[in-house]
Order: sequence, then C-alpha cells, then structure tokens
Amino acid sequence: MEMLTGSCLCGKIGIEVPDDFDYMGNCHCSECRKFTGSDYSSVGGVLSSKFVFTKGEEFVSIYSKSEETELAFCKCCGSSLFSRKITGGKHNIRLGILDSTPTHKPNFHIFVASKAPWFDINDGLKQFDKGPVK
Repeated sequence: MEMLTGSCLCGKIGIEVPDDFDYMGNCHCSECRKFTGSDYSSVGGVLSSKFVFTKGEEFVSIYSKSEETELAFCKCCGSSLFSRKITGGKHNIRLGILDSTPTHKPNFHIFVASKAPWFDINDGLKQFDKGPVK
C-alpha cells in the first residue's frame, strides 16, 4: 500500500496515511466553512489507527467541537489539518494538506442544503442535503 504524506503551511507538522481512504468527499456545512475559511472542505476518511504524525505533533492544537468531534490545526501557521471522530474511530484528513496525490478523488457533496449561497456545484457528483454518507 502506498503511503501519502501531508504537511501544514509552515512545514512544522508532517503526517502519513495510506492511500486507502474509506471515502472522499466535499462537506458544505457551515462549521467546515468556518474551520477551513473556504466554500467547502474536501476530506478523506481513514481509520484513526492508520493515521501517523511523522513530525511536529507538539505543534498541533485541538479544538473540541463536540463530544464526538475534535478539530486539529497547526498552532504556528493555522493550517486546518483534520477532524477526528472520536467514537467513529476516523480521521477526516483535509485533502489540501496532502503533499502526494491520492489514487481517488472526492465523489460526493454533503450538507448541500446549507452550502454557501454564492457557490454553485457544477461537477455532477452525488449531492446529499445532509450527511455524512454511510
């Protein structure tokens, strides 16, 4: 299995995950927009046991969004890194932090009922008013 590497903007944090995402999609919820500062967040879900820091774990800051979800970002440069689903045992990696190219691409959109009003989805991928897709 090929391993993918990723990093934050300042390069202090490094990660590694297998190129074996359980899903890849685009989330349009208002919380992902706030966390990423973008129209939506492209993520790939991987088992937490397959996620590894290769460097800089001490530079990661965690925000407990809810009892189920933690958000991680670099405390030096502010890069949005991932969300961790605590009971689900998954890391949702922000695909923009990847330094290497995954085999697959996002293939759905979730929470489109609350998407940014200025953004039009024109790619033909499956859309769901809510989510996540199970």
